[in-house]
Amino acid sequence: MTDKTIEESEELSQTEREREAFYRACIAEFQQLGYQEQYLASLKDKCAPTDDTLTPSEES
Repeated sequence: MTDKTIEESEELSQTEREREAFYRACIAEFQQLGYQEQYLASLKDKCAPTDDTLTPSEES
């Protein structure tokens, strides 16, 4: 019973390592292609302003 749990744990760890390596490679390519700045700028444009502007109810 314990051997099966250890094997499953090792498989999960290997799968997890492979998944993380894939994500890191994707992020590195994203940055290398120069998309990071464009993406961050688009997020900034989509985000609502926080405390630097007043809502109509706060202006009164």
